[in-house]
This record gives sequence, structure tokens and C-alpha cells, in this order.
Amino acid sequence: MLLLHLRRPAGRLAARRLKSIAATPETAPDIVIVNPLKTAAPASTLVIDLPDRSALTPSQFISIAGELGKSRLSGFVAMTGAMGYAATGAPLLAPGFALTTLGVFGTSCAANALNQIRETERDARMARTRKRPLPSGRCSPEFAAAFATAAGGAGASALAVLDPVASALAVGNMALYAGAYTSLKPKSEINTWVGAVVGGVPPLIGWAAAGGALYGPTSQIHAETLLQMEPAAMLMATPAEPWLLAGALYLWQFPHFFALAWVHRTDYGRGNFAMVPCNDPSGVRTANLILRYGLYSSVFPFAAVAMGAASPMFAVEGCLLNGALVAASMRFRQKRTTENARTVFRITLAYLPLLLFFLLLHSERLTRDEEGRPAKSPTLGDAMRPINDLGRMLCLHELHPATQRRRASTDADTPSFCPVDTGGKKDLPGTRR
Repeated sequence: MLLLHLRRPAGRLAARRLKSIAATPETAPDIVIVNPLKTAAPASTLVIDLPDRSALTPSQFISIAGELGKSRLSGFVAMTGAMGYAATGAPLLAPGFALTTLGVFGTSCAANALNQIRETERDARMARTRKRPLPSGRCSPEFAAAFATAAGGAGASALAVLDPVASALAVGNMALYAGAYTSLKPKSEINTWVGAVVGGVPPLIGWAAAGGALYGPTSQIHAETLLQMEPAAMLMATPAEPWLLAGALYLWQFPHFFALAWVHRTDYGRGNFAMVPCNDPSGVRTANLILRYGLYSSVFPFAAVAMGAASPMFAVEGCLLNGALVAASMRFRQKRTTENARTVFRITLAYLPLLLFFLLLHSERLTRDEEGRPAKSPTLGDAMRPINDLGRMLCLHELHPATQRRRASTDADTPSFCPVDTGGKKDLPGTRR
């Protein structure tokens, strides 16, 4: 048993380490916090370096709050929520967009802080997490709880101003992450699948916050008419974009997290977390799961085109991205080294932002919504138009004489040389394939 003695001479916390202890997953010590006023510390006590937290400076406060909320991760989550908002075609230079981004960011910070409160003891056992504010003693559980309450309340309130469904989704996602997911982590490998659901919800929050429907037609129709619709008709009228965004995020998390967990499998073992790589010494099952979900993700671009959410060019770009992910997954499957796992992890970091960017770049909904939009309320489609025009100029098929003749022709029925052009319209600036 390892005893952590928190000394407080002269009203401040001591800042010294007596010794370091290297623990393997099999011999990971139990950690007991000893009350220095009631219990004498034995000779083997480890005194952790603890700063004086009686008076935090503004910079220390911001630093601790950022670590509790995992500000970089929460920023990424907020970005996926903002993409869900922008995918509706709603104006970007509007309070709604800012409230959505801040709301998702706040609720994500709250969920991360609550997770760290519950996992303080396990975090103290792991090299990659023992320096976090709670296990290192740089803040108290009460401070972390107050931060989580403030961030979660502010985030949920911001979303409630826009749409109650968005706020309810955010609160439910906080509960799912800090509740079910955190509870399952030391008990069952299924925690990864539950955590993937959490990661897929933010685009749905953003879509709902912009006024988009998650079930049924997107247009505002009379309530009685909506109630008279058959379930099958409601399902067919449901917009595909929010669920495609959520599905992409769900599938992406498996190669991303399994690669990360393999790299840190020893550390996760110290924390007694039930992760797949911890129960898979050979790495065969981990590698197969990474490859399997990489292949599942390969279907996504074609599904988006088939459902009318994106133009055919997205399938081409999606194949290139998925090809890189699958190739890295196959290398890890053949040779299960830490470096190959790191390669998969790095590719996933670039893969998701690019995939979502290309999906919105070739969004059919944004193309339709561009017509008649006031200049003072630009949409994401307006911002994407110059990028589309540049891509069209650089496309190899544009250099072919057949394409040049078609562009000069007034005959709209002249076939296009572009392999992903499915229509008979002339290539005009500002249109998408």
C-alpha cells in the first residue's frame, strides 16, 4: 500500500518529493490520502510536490480550469458541434453560431471535469495523468465540482436559448460521459463503444441549435400535418446530414482511441482500466478492430453521395482519406509496434477534420441554400465557394480539350469529361460536383 502524506506546515502545502515508485500493472499500489492532523506518516510515505493553492493567480486559475475541462479536446468537440450548425446553411455571423460553439464547449468541459473527479485515484497511478490538477493536489475536488457546475450550467443555458432539444442532448451527453462511460471504464471493454456514442452527439446538438429537425421534414409545417405523417414518411423526410456527421464521428473514434490505448496500454493497466489493448497482449484483437472500423468508415463517402447529402466528388476525396487510414491500419495489423500505432493515431488526427471539411465543401444542402442569401448573413456555403472555384481550376479534367470545348459550348447537353460529373450542366463558377 502506498501512502500519500499531504503535509501543510506553516499553513501552506509542502513542495518536495521523497522518492519515486515505479509500479507495474500487477503491482500497482493502492493510494490512500493520509490526514496529517490525525495520522502519522510512516517512513515509506511518498510526499507529492504540491503548490500552495490557497491563493491562485489568474494565470494559475485559467491553467487549472483548462486542464480540468481538457480545453483542447473540448475545443475539438465544439468544432464538431459548430459543423453541425453550419451544415444547416444557417448564417454564421449570428449569435446562434457563437452560442452553439460556446454551449458545446462548456458542456464538454463540465463532462471532463466530472470525469476527473471520479477518476482521481486511478489518474494518480498513471504516468500520463498523475500531473492533472486533482491527483497532483493543485486543486480540490470542491473547486473541480464548482467549475463543472458553472461550465455545464452556462453551456446548457446557452443552448437552451436556441433550442431545448439541443440543450437536452448536451445535458444527456454530459450524464452519459461522466456517468455510464466513466463507470464502465474499470469494469468492461464496452466502455469504448459507449464513449463513441458520446463523441457522435455534438453534430446533432449543433444541427438542432440551428433549428434543424433531427427527425421528420426540415421545413416548418403545421403541427397537425406533422402528426398525421406515417413513421415511414417521417423517416424518409429526415435530413441525412446530421446523422452522417454523427456516424462519421462514431466510426472514427475506434481506430483513433484503440491506437492511443495501445500506445499507453501499460499506463491504462496501472489504472486498472478495462481497455481492449490491456486485455490483448498480442495486439491481434486491437489491430483487427482498428482495421475493421477503418473499413467501415470507407463506406461513409459513398453513403453520403447515395443519400443526396454530398456531390460525387466527395466520394473521390473520401476514398483517398480512407485509403490512407486503411493502409496504416494494415501496417499495424502486420507489425504491431508502438510506432505503427502512433502512425495510425496521427493519421486519425488529420483524417477527421479533412473528411468533415470535404463533406461540407461538397454539401448539396449548402449549394441549394446559397441562392438568395443576403450578403450580410453569409453561410458556410458562401465561404466554401472560392475554395470550390480554386479546386475546379486545379482539377486535371479541366485541362482536357473536351472540357474546354464544353465550357465554350452553349449546348447544356454536351457531355462532361469529368469522371465525377453526374449531370449535364455546364461547369460554372460557384457550382459543385
